[in-house]
Amino acid sequence: MMHVDKAYLESTLDREILSLEYFSKGQIGTIYKVITEDSQYVLKTSQTSSQFQVEADMLKDINKYNIHVPQVFDVSKSTLLMECIEEEEISIDDKELQAAELLSTLHTVSNESRMYGYYYNTAIASFEQNNEQTQYNWGLFLGQMRIMPMAKICYEKGYIDQKTVTRLEGLCRDLYKYIDMSTIVPSLLHGDLWSGNILFNMNGATLIDPAIYFGDREMELAFILMFNTFGDIFFEKYSEVHPLSQNFYEVKVPLYQIYPILVHVALYGAAYTGTLETLLKRLQV
Repeated sequence: MMHVDKAYLESTLDREILSLEYFSKGQIGTIYKVITEDSQYVLKTSQTSSQFQVEADMLKDINKYNIHVPQVFDVSKSTLLMECIEEEEISIDDKELQAAELLSTLHTVSNESRMYGYYYNTAIASFEQNNEQTQYNWGLFLGQMRIMPMAKICYEKGYIDQKTVTRLEGLCRDLYKYIDMSTIVPSLLHGDLWSGNILFNMNGATLIDPAIYFGDREMELAFILMFNTFGDIFFEKYSEVHPLSQNFYEVKVPLYQIYPILVHVALYGAAYTGTLETLLKRLQV
């Protein structure tokens, strides 16, 4: 266990801390549960970095739109103290309906400039996401700010070869052939929506560990399908607010899964290179 300043936490919470318990291992450090007499909190820890401040800012930004996220109590260069969201047993159907309501609301949020990216750089896992809001073209943003930077990381780690990089470069040059850019409006995305990053109880769904930016909302849906996070009930309910593109399943799903798969290749190596190859073949790259 890393050293945690218990006295500082007690001063911040104005409560006596009864115990500090190991909760899980995060991408950048260990996560603990802070137990007081009447509450529980989550304490994320890491080596010194700016990432927790970015996470706190992202949570606060999402909350501006009345979307439930954990309350942030304190943030420093090595710790992030947040509300602990207590999950409850609810049916799978209710989870899918709650998720569809929450995400259709999130994806309705756009920006006045109609530009892709965000107002500051964010992060996914342990990687920075460059979000320079200088791009009105979704295809250029996806290629230049998402796919190719992550492909470079994968290549430098030795997980993909130069031939794969060249294929990805060709794909990014030709993105306009796959996507009708005129139909896309920048939508606020969670950015890393696997099942562990959306929590449920009787009060509704809560988002944690965001990697936000403005992009095509169907990026989020392709990510959901990649790990089968939600099924038909979710998509039926979501589509009542945001109908799916005609080429969503055939084209956008494999195309939009490229970036998150590259993130997983960068994190875990060869275990995901086969999936990357399958996606490229589906796109005939």
